[in-house]
Amino acid sequence: MSASRFVFAVFISVTCVPSSLAEQATPQAAPSPLPAALVAMAETERAFSRRASETTPREAFIEFFADESVSFQPEPGPARERLRKQPPPKPGLPAFQWEPRTGDVAASGDLGYLTGPVRYPQPDGSVRHGCYFSVWKKQPDGTFKVILDVGLQPPSEVPFAPGFVRAPGQATGAWRGSRAQAEQSLLDADKAFSAAIADKGAAGAFGSVLHAGARLHRNGFLPLTSRDAAVAWLQSHVKAMTSEPLKSETGAAGDLGYTWGKAVVTGPDGAPKPGYYVRVWTRGEGGRWQLVADITPA
Repeated sequence: MSASRFVFAVFISVTCVPSSLAEQATPQAAPSPLPAALVAMAETERAFSRRASETTPREAFIEFFADESVSFQPEPGPARERLRKQPPPKPGLPAFQWEPRTGDVAASGDLGYLTGPVRYPQPDGSVRHGCYFSVWKKQPDGTFKVILDVGLQPPSEVPFAPGFVRAPGQATGAWRGSRAQAEQSLLDADKAFSAAIADKGAAGAFGSVLHAGARLHRNGFLPLTSRDAAVAWLQSHVKAMTSEPLKSETGAAGDLGYTWGKAVVTGPDGAPKPGYYVRVWTRGEGGRWQLVADITPA
């Protein structure tokens, strides 16, 4: 079962460890500037977090979620409508904070994703840690709003590189068709991926589509942040898995998109766990879809 970073009665949340490099003798090229749309999206996320402290998380979520946003509690449904029906939080609860640390945006600047750490201060002074993952979409008025928000419960604080950095799984393949064609091709890719899971098993199927720097988020574990680490984890933790895509959407450029759908994951204990997944994809070499993030809380 997936959940947003705020479920009112219960906080349920979802690595990028900075590596040290020896100083190089030759000058290094300056990093490419972040796309303006990605900067705007991250700033909106920070404003969202500030707003939650200024008012209440419930009010902030209603304000920053789009009308079309979907939540999984446990079945898919309209997130804002569900938020409005929730009772206000009890007064005196410590405010929780989050911040974006990595993500990416379509070349068209209209669809992207962000992820980062969440801190849940407890009444006894302790802190629970989490990590959120959200998909953002530009609205007709030019602002960004959340359309999907999923989170997991990691066992400890989730480390990220300092500051905000662009995710490594950027699109490298161009798309020349229409947006409708891009969305159909993405849905077809996820359907083929689901068939591969049934045919080759989760580890083999994921290994064939994951970007080298992809993120794999699973409940109860720190996120995996490379293809090799993800495949190794799947080999040891997933006995069987089924997957069925129900929705696909891309940016206008057709180079970045998301899918979500049903999943049933059977772990080493043999107990099947149903839930819903969210996946983010970008175009790789030759225009082939590559998986850059997979969040399956089940």
